[in-house]
Amino acid sequence: MSESNPDCNETLYDLCSEGTSHDSDLFTMVLFIAIFVLTYVLIIHPRVNKHYAAFAGGIMVMVAGWFLEKIGKEGINETELIHHLEGDFLILAIIIGNLLVVDVGLKSGLFHYISIKILKLTEGDPDKLLIYMGILCIVLSIIINNISAILITASLTVLACERLDYDPFPYIMAEMVLVNVGGIFALTSSIPNIIIGAELEIDYIAFLKIGAIVATFLIFLSFLLFKFMLKIPKTGMDEAHRKRIVKEFDEWAAVTNMKVFWSTVIVIVGMIILFILSGIIGMGLATISLLSAGVLITLTKADFDHSIEGIDWPLLSFFLGLFICIAALDISGVMSELAEMVQNTVGDNEILAIFVILFVSGILSGIVDNIVVAAAFAPIIVTVAASPELDMLLLGWALILGCNLGGNLSPVGAPSNVIGINILAKRGKVVSWGEWKLPASIVMIQLVAGFIFLILASLII
Repeated sequence: MSESNPDCNETLYDLCSEGTSHDSDLFTMVLFIAIFVLTYVLIIHPRVNKHYAAFAGGIMVMVAGWFLEKIGKEGINETELIHHLEGDFLILAIIIGNLLVVDVGLKSGLFHYISIKILKLTEGDPDKLLIYMGILCIVLSIIINNISAILITASLTVLACERLDYDPFPYIMAEMVLVNVGGIFALTSSIPNIIIGAELEIDYIAFLKIGAIVATFLIFLSFLLFKFMLKIPKTGMDEAHRKRIVKEFDEWAAVTNMKVFWSTVIVIVGMIILFILSGIIGMGLATISLLSAGVLITLTKADFDHSIEGIDWPLLSFFLGLFICIAALDISGVMSELAEMVQNTVGDNEILAIFVILFVSGILSGIVDNIVVAAAFAPIIVTVAASPELDMLLLGWALILGCNLGGNLSPVGAPSNVIGINILAKRGKVVSWGEWKLPASIVMIQLVAGFIFLILASLII
């Protein structure tokens, strides 16, 4: 981590202290706060589609901006809003490119091949199954995304457990914890990372240098906790029989075209290399992501219309609506006011600032979607860290750890949790809130460990 420039921070602090041109219009601020709160309530409401709720919130913001202009208030016109959303459009481009690559990758059979190869290494041993499938879940979350990682790994784990006569519950619980830890590793490993990284202007290499260290430490800590807190199932099946069962899995079963398979391998490896070199060659992550998707679709001769249909458009509409709501709060001066409140609370005490951001974002991520928390808090971090006594990178990492880890505080805190629970439910195992005490306890320990890491980092800086 590099040292903050005191002169730069002081200048930025002075500019932020001046506020925005919209700060004085209390009515405008209250209106956009009300819209955001309503959107937030609808997002967490169990009977409302959260994708539609966020999209509707964005529409309400735009209509409200038009209305304010008509009555002579300082509203938010479309031109101003689009200009403010430029960085968010790049985030959406990264997500679209990655989704297209993952869609073709899944159809190529590559991820199925890797999963079965890892499964065979376990030889059906219950302890190895936990470790190897957990590592697979982490690797997939780093390369692709959390949702696809848990979907692939948990489905295969349940299938293997059925064949081996194991209870899949502890394995899936461990994978749901690990998939969000893996999301800390790289800038593109989770959507909160992309949002926070873009806001704080953290490049891929700078993120990887810290993320790899923190994630590796938390991975070892998680496996250590699993050893004492998880009850790994045992079976009366002899070792030779277990090995025969695992050996029967065919890693090539989902690979129907070798050209498509190897084209996918080459493009994904190339994409990761370009991500790493992005800061050196000056190519943006959005460009690399879309370029990789275009090259992969061309090489594999995939049906572009069909690939586009495979994109999670409801998810993208969720992001767009959410970004519009946050932009309205930022432009109207609400974010500046919130940042000032946080600044008054923590003052120039960096340790207190790290503690507040880490645990507040972690707890909130367990209540609502961690993407909402990342989008709402990232602009505040930039303003709070304008104080010359606070390091923006440290505060940013407090938010990154809080958002990624906090999702495991509740069964609905992260999309990967919902998927893992649904996979278990289809096998007749319903996970109650009471049974979620284990991952919630592990997350609290992880947050404390993350806090200690950041405190040590602050002393070095």
